[in-house]
Amino acid sequence: MARPRKELDMDIALDLLERGETVPTIAFELGVTPPTLRARIRDLQEKQGVLLQYRNLQSLQLTELQARVLEAITPEKINDASLKDLVSAYKILKEKELVVEGKPSEIKGLMAHLIYLEKQEASLNTPADDRLIDAEYSDEFTPDEPVNGNGKCTTLAELDTEEF
Repeated sequence: MARPRKELDMDIALDLLERGETVPTIAFELGVTPPTLRARIRDLQEKQGVLLQYRNLQSLQLTELQARVLEAITPEKINDASLKDLVSAYKILKEKELVVEGKPSEIKGLMAHLIYLEKQEASLNTPADDRLIDAEYSDEFTPDEPVNGNGKCTTLAELDTEEF
């Protein structure tokens, strides 16, 4: 009489294999013997070869969807889009372009400032309780604070302490 087949999460096993882990290491993690794991992998390869290629095919499917989305963006839709939508779209496209070129994906200049303003606006739209931070209040003036003699900021530069 044969022993019952042990349940085994093959998704985890395949993920670990894809990451470069060895069969004995994966077998230990899953609580099976290496020959059992090898047999299950072989069984999958024989019965479900296409499924093992799904991850490769998935990137092709995503590329096709991206192309369809880009084809759906018409000059009319661009002209009708809000500045916020255009800035967001530009940011995403520029980041992807820089990633493809192997360059850092940091956006600088006017676009960075527009994105910063968008984040500021979004934070104003969050509930007040989510924006509260812990702070201590003091009546004492410290010279490193950006204030004039009456305790108030006088220039935009004094207010702008954020880096983006």
